[in-house]
Amino acid sequence: MKTRYANVDALPDFYARGNGWIYDRLGMVLTSFAVVGADDSGVSSVFIIDTLGKVSCAGNHENWMERHPPLTMWVRVNGPEIFAGTAMPHRWKPSSSMLCAWKYDFHPKVSGEYSFHVKLLTFHGFADFDPAKCQEERITRNAVYDVQNKTDLKVLEEMNIRVVQELAESGNFSHHRGISGFKFYVPTRACCEACTRARGCKMWTIPGARHFDECELYFDTIQDDLDFLDRVSGHYLGRGRSYSYKSQDPTEFNTATHIRRRRRKLVTPSNTIGKIWPIQGTPTKGVSRSEPTAFFIGCGWSSNMSYETPCHYPTDDLVFGSGSTITVEGAVGETLDEAQRQCTLEDERLDVSNGRWVRYPYPNVTECGELIPEDITGEWRDFRPKYNGDRPQCWWREDVTKIATICGESGCRDVFSHRWITDIRKESNWFGRWELKGCTFRDMGDKEVQQCIDQKNITSILTEGASIKAVVDSYLAQKLKNIRMVNATSVGHEGRTINLSTLKMPHLLWAHPLDEYRKKLEAEFSDVTDSNNEYYFMTGFYYSSEREPHVQVDRSLQFSKIAYDILSKKASFSIRFCIYSHLLPGLI
Repeated sequence: MKTRYANVDALPDFYARGNGWIYDRLGMVLTSFAVVGADDSGVSSVFIIDTLGKVSCAGNHENWMERHPPLTMWVRVNGPEIFAGTAMPHRWKPSSSMLCAWKYDFHPKVSGEYSFHVKLLTFHGFADFDPAKCQEERITRNAVYDVQNKTDLKVLEEMNIRVVQELAESGNFSHHRGISGFKFYVPTRACCEACTRARGCKMWTIPGARHFDECELYFDTIQDDLDFLDRVSGHYLGRGRSYSYKSQDPTEFNTATHIRRRRRKLVTPSNTIGKIWPIQGTPTKGVSRSEPTAFFIGCGWSSNMSYETPCHYPTDDLVFGSGSTITVEGAVGETLDEAQRQCTLEDERLDVSNGRWVRYPYPNVTECGELIPEDITGEWRDFRPKYNGDRPQCWWREDVTKIATICGESGCRDVFSHRWITDIRKESNWFGRWELKGCTFRDMGDKEVQQCIDQKNITSILTEGASIKAVVDSYLAQKLKNIRMVNATSVGHEGRTINLSTLKMPHLLWAHPLDEYRKKLEAEFSDVTDSNNEYYFMTGFYYSSEREPHVQVDRSLQFSKIAYDILSKKASFSIRFCIYSHLLPGLI
């Protein structure tokens, strides 16, 4: 893999992400394999182990787990059932072994063939941040910037190159380079994070010297820019690349067997993207926070790296062994009592929920009719199956090939073809259910939902949030399109309101440190333990990308736990958390 990057003068890309980051920073080469449960418990496991052994994970009984590098790796097992989660540190046997290892356990209830994949996501993902340490400061500039347009681009760029050089000289920085950002919603935060992650970076400015660079990073000397140095010669490698941008050879992919016919190209080179600095943007400078920070190391979309240091193959963050298969035989399904017991909100609590998708035979036209698009107005871009309130179980059907096919974010088109697309995305006749261990969900159609509305005197269902709220609203519009809310006047009292909040979770992850988030929840949500209304909240999502700095899987878990701890006390047992995949059937 390293040779493949070196052949196109792109070693900085290799060092920046995926298996290359693990090899360069940790001295590790990871491999994965699965072991089918051999005891009566029926539990099977995916193991991830370092094959080099340069890092010792040995320790005494109390601290062995702390010796493991803080890596977050996503594991998915795909077969008759689909399991997914995070691999946990594992003490490799024999006990004298120093090898670092991780393990993901799953308990299949259905026999058959399963494939597994392990994807590198973050390093030190639970690290918090202090934005005050960025020391943001405005820079005085010429008024010509405030009327900038593309016709002035050459003049503006020459002017800004001079400004950047002056700033470098005033700070005695002999080396600087730009960063071409992808989806920089808040450039000051993103540029400060880029400098904090870049080894040796002392200062950052907005904008960068070149018109396609959101910010500039400054170093004392060129040798301090370790991320762009050749590890053997110590020479500066620079931002130049000899990309061919020809279709890649899928036979070189780590998991070639399941994507053999897919052809992809590298992400669009940043200097060919027709963008300029934000019009009337405020020039700013700041410093590295000089504190431990989280690193997103996956090949998913990244605000700092999708343009600047792309993975050359979208599978370069998959641990070796991904795509392998195992066969589970003699799996024991749920007992009769478990199959009949209805799941409750207690089963969905954040600290106990343990579900998986279970595949079922695709229903025929007689059972469910044709799979046709929804005809009501809604906030969705992709194909949405029409909901039938008389046959709610049919809503679990999905044509997965039509999901996530449209760009909805700035810069998306430049990287759209450079994604790892899983086997599941090939399925046009998907049919399965989200199920928990030990209980079953009941599909409620129009008749059952209306009965619930009437018995509980529900007068309204309200949602709160931001962008994800629109997605939730669209599903509620389908589910409730034939449902009548109770008239509060007719029941002789105020009735009952159901409140569902997404907590604006994605936006809070990049905008707030942990303590600030705790204070925000305490201040904005009053105690409603005596209210007749019901309050529900959604947890954060399991991110496999970094849409903005700090918006990644580990902080999502942290924020969800904090919200659960604080809000459950404010509403006693009225507050419960919905997990996104439970709420939105068909989303995989």
